[in-house]
Amino acid sequence: MKNWILRSFTFFVLFSFIGLSNFATAQDTKPEQELTEKEKKKLARKKAKEERKKAKELAKQQAQAEEKARFEMAKAGMLSQQFVLQANQVYDRYGNTAQVTNNINFVKLDDDKCVVQLGFEGIVGYNGVGGITLDGKISDLKVEENDNGSIMMSFNVQGAMMQAAVRINLNGADNWADATVRSQTENIEIRFRGNILPTNLSSVYQGATPY
Repeated sequence: MKNWILRSFTFFVLFSFIGLSNFATAQDTKPEQELTEKEKKKLARKKAKEERKKAKELAKQQAQAEEKARFEMAKAGMLSQQFVLQANQVYDRYGNTAQVTNNINFVKLDDDKCVVQLGFEGIVGYNGVGGITLDGKISDLKVEENDNGSIMMSFNVQGAMMQAAVRINLNGADNWADATVRSQTENIEIRFRGNILPTNLSSVYQGATPY
């Protein structure tokens, strides 16, 4: 008898729950023309919220796809040794930062040739663009791909007036990169930060090189 009562109570609770669920579903799916003004406004807000969420997610996916495309393009340029890092910022060895023009501040690699240029607008400098230009052949080239997808490249550049060690790090998300240039003949170290582009998509002006 006790077990029968327990089973009956269980069935009652179960069917009551199913009935309430169906009622709630019916309320949610009530034709829009039968809704009150208050319910219509609530439904409109809900739809607007869902649309904003979808738009936000789509924008996020598009941004990620664009970042990946920029990274793959930069990676291909580095691996083919046909790229330019156009810098928007430069740092000295003490961490001091300067905002610079990216078409006169760059590291350019063309097969076994490299150009490293530092320039500041409004100043003549050694190279005619307010800084110095190192132009020479590279040696000891090394390229490593890390587990996080980032690319590290290092090499030496032998120019007429200076020899320098260059190290470039491309992050694994987009085409932002850092290039550290350390003179092996003088106590000078400069870090460039900017975007890596294939040579055919870059736009830089090379100043005079002392020979």
